[in-house]
Amino acid sequence: MSWMMIFQSILIEMTIKLIAKPLKIIGSILEYLLNSNAQKDSKNYYSVVGLLDPRLNLDKKIKHGDGRYYPALSVMASKLAYENKAVIQTTICQRWKMEFVGYYIFYNEFQHKPTTQAFIFREENVDGDVIVVAFKGTSPFLADELSTDFNISPIEIEGLGKTHLGYMLALGLNKYTRQDDNYLGEFCGYWPKQIEQDPKHPLAYYTIREKLKEILATNQNAKFIMTGYSYGGALAILFPAVLSLHGEVELLDKMEGIYTYGQPRVGNGTFGQFMKKKLREHGIKYYRIVYGCDVVPKFPPRGHATMSFKHFGPSIHFNSLYQGKIVEDEISKGEKIMKLFYYVILARLNAVWELIRGFIIGYIKGPEYKENWFLLTLRFIGILFPCLVDHLIPNYINSTRLASDDLFEYYSAKLASKETTVTTSSK
Repeated sequence: MSWMMIFQSILIEMTIKLIAKPLKIIGSILEYLLNSNAQKDSKNYYSVVGLLDPRLNLDKKIKHGDGRYYPALSVMASKLAYENKAVIQTTICQRWKMEFVGYYIFYNEFQHKPTTQAFIFREENVDGDVIVVAFKGTSPFLADELSTDFNISPIEIEGLGKTHLGYMLALGLNKYTRQDDNYLGEFCGYWPKQIEQDPKHPLAYYTIREKLKEILATNQNAKFIMTGYSYGGALAILFPAVLSLHGEVELLDKMEGIYTYGQPRVGNGTFGQFMKKKLREHGIKYYRIVYGCDVVPKFPPRGHATMSFKHFGPSIHFNSLYQGKIVEDEISKGEKIMKLFYYVILARLNAVWELIRGFIIGYIKGPEYKENWFLLTLRFIGILFPCLVDHLIPNYINSTRLASDDLFEYYSAKLASKETTVTTSSK
């Protein structure tokens, strides 16, 4: 990542702030029209993301114990995170038959307003309950959230490496005051292990951490998973990073897995090595799922090696036939020319196929896969902007539902074998 990229991101942030009000008005009008006469904040009022893909029920064909079960549950939770409390609570309790734990809107000390949303629910099992924490991703019409994505300045935290400043702020990075010795300006912060929270301004990391401790203290066999789509996926992987920084061993040992969909890059190579080590130590499985030529996982762009953000560990990539494969790491320099050819030419041809697929998938895979006019319109636009439309969450829901069981089972076994290798070699 070069200083020029950071400068460009600042210009984009400034532009987003200038259009914040008209952007919000457009989003509100669109939601109002698509929701007909439903009252806002009611259980029948849905977000733009929810209207794009109206599916709320879990796939009954995917049973508990199947390799696809938690990937499919997590992606639905990541989509549900965009909705209001009434929709989330009704869906969890009445449709999924699970326990709704809480809905949260968190404060950002640097933006001086709430910017982060998440909810928690519990799935009861014979083998032990599973607690799911789902972070909301970026809303396309909310400038504050778009600004968070483009706030790509790296913040270096000792022992952790360089990470994405915007996402750290959204998670609850504490702000230095002018009286602090480490004060370097308005946009610098730190992660104290304990803080006294303002009840009116709760911070995401601290609130969720304490809630998990409270739940897990009453159920020794329970585990928990983190999930999120897009910006929400970034928060899902940064949460255990801060837990590791604080030495929260008991919580980390209870973390079963992390499921992210269309997740952007969140840290540099040092951060990646730190996370690989911690995930192995605590046996945490990290499922990073990518669809097609989705542009968000390629953001922030790669730049100078010492400053560049990059993903770590293997990921699961799906194509437009919903066939998945395991990709070991980010593409090498030798593959970049071929990738450029793909994005310029083949991606547009693929977008034409995705539009055709949108018209016929309901007949082939079943009525629950039928795409509405809203989604089909975006697929048509996607012929011009294929990498943006590939980021849409219906692609990720279909990928996890239509994937083969053995893909996730093999991926899980592959991660487990790496953990065993590391443990054995360290003895």
